[in-house]
Amino acid sequence: MNLREQLTYNEASLPSVKQAAQELYTNYGAMLLGYITEVVKDRPAAEGYLADVFSGLSTGDIYHIAGTADGSTYVRLQQYTRKKLVSFISTTDDCANVEIKGNRLIDLMNPEQQLVFCGLHYHGKTIGKLAGELNKTDEEIRQILKQSFNIIRSNRK
Repeated sequence: MNLREQLTYNEASLPSVKQAAQELYTNYGAMLLGYITEVVKDRPAAEGYLADVFSGLSTGDIYHIAGTADGSTYVRLQQYTRKKLVSFISTTDDCANVEIKGNRLIDLMNPEQQLVFCGLHYHGKTIGKLAGELNKTDEEIRQILKQSFNIIRSNRK
């Protein structure tokens, strides 16, 4: 029985919730640890946050992350984790006023590219919302984001 079936048929059962959380950890824990380590820049702290993320999952969280067939389970788990790491990720408004440091690829971007990338990637804002905040068209935001990704692609080791 896969994770979605477990949650659908046994949603109120504590053992199935624990099993679903364990399956999320087994399938995505290593990738999520890599993401958290990149955010906090400290492996032991990242391991602690990873434990907090998985131990803090409620039945509703697990169902939202793994119980729906549309989209990526990992992306939803990463979004949930971002909320837990909010102290390490400054707000989009803060990104406008300071340069983002600590990531060599982001350091290569100009401030506008950093702002767009930060808003979309770290804060999960939509292109439309960010366009409104920055007084730009959706197409201009897409173009800036494309430039950001080109910087990332062309400078990977």
